[in-house]
Amino acid sequence: MTNLKSGPEPPPYYPPSLSELIILIFHTGPSGVRTELDTLSQRLGHEVIVEVDWQGLLDQYGEQKDPKIVHGVCDIIYAWCIELREITSDPERDDWMVELLTRVVESGGKLRVVVDVWDSAKLGTSWSDERRGFVVHMPKHFLFVRRVVLSGYNVIRDQFKKIFASCEFQATEEGKKVSKPELGMRTGTAPELASGLEELGLRDDDSMGEGSSGAAGVMSANAANSKTTTGITTASSSAGPTLNATPFPTLDSVPSLLELCSMPPYHLTITEDSNGWIRLRGSHGPSIRFIDLYISKWTPNVLMESEDMPPMEGCSMEHGNHTGTFNNPMRTLKIRQDVSLAHVRRPLSMTAPMVLAIVQGTLGYKVVWQGSGEYRLRRDEPFEMQE
Repeated sequence: MTNLKSGPEPPPYYPPSLSELIILIFHTGPSGVRTELDTLSQRLGHEVIVEVDWQGLLDQYGEQKDPKIVHGVCDIIYAWCIELREITSDPERDDWMVELLTRVVESGGKLRVVVDVWDSAKLGTSWSDERRGFVVHMPKHFLFVRRVVLSGYNVIRDQFKKIFASCEFQATEEGKKVSKPELGMRTGTAPELASGLEELGLRDDDSMGEGSSGAAGVMSANAANSKTTTGITTASSSAGPTLNATPFPTLDSVPSLLELCSMPPYHLTITEDSNGWIRLRGSHGPSIRFIDLYISKWTPNVLMESEDMPPMEGCSMEHGNHTGTFNNPMRTLKIRQDVSLAHVRRPLSMTAPMVLAIVQGTLGYKVVWQGSGEYRLRRDEPFEMQE
């Protein structure tokens, strides 16, 4: 069982055929599931940890391409998190949330989400005292996983919504043995459970009134007691003093757009369109300008167009400076894929991977995400710009 936490070092082992995609989605690249887990952790006020036995899934499903196993798990966990987050805002589910938060506290203050495979053609989820968290049950065969993923997020959420509506927290004998003895297994009525949470600093008195939302009370207490970090492992509860909030910026307190885009991290996107163009879009204008000059020098027959420039104060609006300086930084550059040369028998072309090699080899950008015909790159180190 592999614990999907973010950190400076990736987990020691993933199946080789899945490792690159797992690390990209769950550790290094921008990811919707990472953002949603972060949001859910912040809402609950407790750390949310996703655990997947990737080798077990690979053994069960075999190599898959459309979608890949990692994409299937990512989409399902993403929809699961959204639906659970929706429940936290529903006043009619306050008693259910009290029970859930009680179990989380008794399980060490962390909500574990374990992905496994069960003997069914449908998705499922249930609470497990043995595993001290929720189990997300994947269909037994990948045919049904593919069907679920292709049905879309709304259909997946609707399935989890119906399951959550009937989900109950029933302790098993083995679950009682692994629960923390000093806290015990809380049962009883919802007011008694809420009182227990109040003792732990997770609920205030105002949230118990008839006219107030119990979920809002839990969320307000968690907001004061939670500490959020980035990545899959995001929030930890605390009964200590309220953390200092970051002041909301004012227009006079932040740098100009020109200064902001001159500071790292720098972002750049390479895409291919259906009209035969490769498009570069970036936050750092001089980087785009450099690629333009580089291609103009080494492949002068490649057709390129600059669609626009950053609308920034201090940037000259004049074009035509091809002297190699970084004046007139661009925001978007179009590169024609087809190259026409006289007396050449075979057609020539500029490809997106070639442009990617130029960006990585000359400017030191790193790929953080890639999809069908698209690369997203980032550079965290600043450039020492020459005058």
